[in-house]
Amino acid sequence: MILRILMGSLGRQKRRRAIALAAVAFGAAAATALANVSLDIRDKVARELRSFGANLTVLPAGGGSRVMLGGEELTHLRARAHLDSSQVLKVKENFWRHNILGFAPYLDVPARSGERVVPVRGTWFDRNVTLDDGEIITTGMKGLHPYWKVTGGWPTDAAGGAGDTALAGVRLARSLGIQAGGRLALRAAGAEASLAVSGIVETGAEEDDLLLVTLETAQRLGGLPSEMDGVLVSALTTPEDAVYERLGLSPRDLPAAEFERWSCTPFVSSIAYEITNALPGSEAQPILRVADSEGRILAKIGGLMLMIALAATAAAALTVTSALMTGVVERRAEIGLMKALGAQESRVVGLFLGEAAILGLLGGLAGAAGGLALSRVITVSVFGTPGSARPLSILLGVAAAMVISMAGCAIPARGISRVRPVEALRG
Repeated sequence: MILRILMGSLGRQKRRRAIALAAVAFGAAAATALANVSLDIRDKVARELRSFGANLTVLPAGGGSRVMLGGEELTHLRARAHLDSSQVLKVKENFWRHNILGFAPYLDVPARSGERVVPVRGTWFDRNVTLDDGEIITTGMKGLHPYWKVTGGWPTDAAGGAGDTALAGVRLARSLGIQAGGRLALRAAGAEASLAVSGIVETGAEEDDLLLVTLETAQRLGGLPSEMDGVLVSALTTPEDAVYERLGLSPRDLPAAEFERWSCTPFVSSIAYEITNALPGSEAQPILRVADSEGRILAKIGGLMLMIALAATAAAALTVTSALMTGVVERRAEIGLMKALGAQESRVVGLFLGEAAILGLLGGLAGAAGGLALSRVITVSVFGTPGSARPLSILLGVAAAMVISMAGCAIPARGISRVRPVEALRG
C-alpha cells in the first residue's frame, strides 16, 4: 500500500520531481568526481612534485651527522668517507623499487684549469642501467631535474666515461669565459682531462658554480676508481604519519605490529630505512625541506577538494529543499485529507521521506556514473592521463545523494507537521 502511494506520488508533479532529481544527481556527480580525483590524485601530484628534484640523499654511514665540540662545528675536519659506486643499484633493488623513480650517484673532486680552482662533480646524466632482474632503466640528473635550463646539450653519458664531456654551471662558465661547444683542460691528483663543454646549465642552486662531468671522469681525476660521495634519490612517498612525527618515534622503538605497518607504508622515512639496509655502509636521509613541502601541498589539495565538494552538496541541498517545499505547499489539501482520515503525522512525514530517499537513490546512481566520467575528464586535462575508477568514490557519491535528499527534506517535513486538516480542507 505504502509503495503504491509512493509510486503514485512520484508520478505527479513530474517537472518539480525532475528538478529535484537533477539537483541530487548534480551534487552526487560533484561528490563522486572530486572523491575519485582525490583518491587518485595523491600519486599523480606526488609524481609531478618529483620533477623538482630528489627528496632523499644517501651518504656514508655517519657522513651526514654534524661534528660539534664546545659549540663549534668541526664537521670539515672529519676524514672523508665514501661509498662503493659498484653497489649503487641497490638503491633501486630493494623492497621499494617501484617507488624509486630516479637516482644519481655523485662524487665531488677539486681540480684546476690553469691557475683557477674548478669544483668538479661527477654524476650520471641520463644513463641506461640493468637491474638484477634484467630490467633496463634510464636514470640520472636529467630525470631528477627536468626543469634545469640547459643551453646547448646534455653531455654524452655512458659507463666508462666514453667521450669526456661536461656541463658547466652558468656562473662558473661566466668566470672561466667558456661557452657551449668549447673545451676545458683540467688536472687533479696527477690526472689530466680535456673535456668538451656540451652545454651551460642554470639551476639557481649550487650547480651553477660546478662543472658536472660523468662519474667515471671524476673518479679518474680524483684517483678514486670505485668511490662516490653519495646518491640523490627521488622516491614516490606519502606524507609522514602525524603520530610518528608527534611522538618522535624511531623505527626501533616501535612495537612489532606498528613497525610492520610503518615499514609497509611508503613514508619517506621507511624508504630511507630500507635503502640504508640495502646499501652497505650507507645512511639514507630524507631531505626534510622537500618532503615536508610535498606533504603540505598534498594536504592543501585534499582540503580544497573537500571544500568544493561541500559547496556543491550544499547548493544541491538548497535546490532540493526549494523543490520539495513548493511541493508541500501545493499538496496541503492532500496532506490535510490524510490527517483527517486518521493518518498519523509520522506516517505522513515518512511518506515524504520515502519519496526523498527514492530521489536520492536514483539521483545518486545517475550522479555517480556522471561523476566518474567527469573525474576522467579532469585527470586527463590536468595530468594528461586518465584516472582509475575507485569503487569507494561511487559509494561516497550515492551517500552524498542520500544526504542531499534527506537534508533537503528536513524543512519541508517541518512544514508538513504544521498543516492543520481543517484549514487545509477549507482551502
